[in-house]
Amino acid sequence: MKSLLLTLISTNKGLNVFDEEFEDDLYRKSLLIFGVYGIVKFIFDFNEQTNEKGFFINLFEFAMSILFSIIIGHIFSYILYKVGNWIKGKSNYIEIFSLLAYSYFPFIIGLIIIGILKKTEHEIGSLININLRIFILYLSWFFSIKILYQGLMKFNKYGMKKAIFNLSILIGFIIGLYFLLPNLIIE
Repeated sequence: MKSLLLTLISTNKGLNVFDEEFEDDLYRKSLLIFGVYGIVKFIFDFNEQTNEKGFFINLFEFAMSILFSIIIGHIFSYILYKVGNWIKGKSNYIEIFSLLAYSYFPFIIGLIIIGILKKTEHEIGSLININLRIFILYLSWFFSIKILYQGLMKFNKYGMKKAIFNLSILIGFIIGLYFLLPNLIIE
């Protein structure tokens, strides 16, 4: 976990420590990070007032949230890995999977802070709270993209243009899913 915290504080030093770790350990840590993301997402999306489901349905949704976040992590990592290989990147799949998981860490911290701010909305004031939540969300996205960008450059051993291209393909895929999935679910 030293490399995870170091990556958040000093990205280059953290990525150097990350590079020295065993791939099996990186894979287990990455699964744990994606699982924690699923847990955090479930907890802060859970609404106690409108919940009329039973315990086992909620437990099933909790498990599916964790499983879904791990599967999404694998899919996005595979896209990054394949695009990286296509543009002559040198990394392997485990490095990219772990790098994506490490880039989720600032976003997880941001979601936790936003979830806490949602619970204290009546105490702070709603307008200040909403602006603060938006700022924290953008800040966490900035740090996540920064970690992913620097990691792609380091592990794939290519320059800025290829790293930006690799990231833009992933971001384009995510935006495409965002607009495509609601239409598929409704129809």
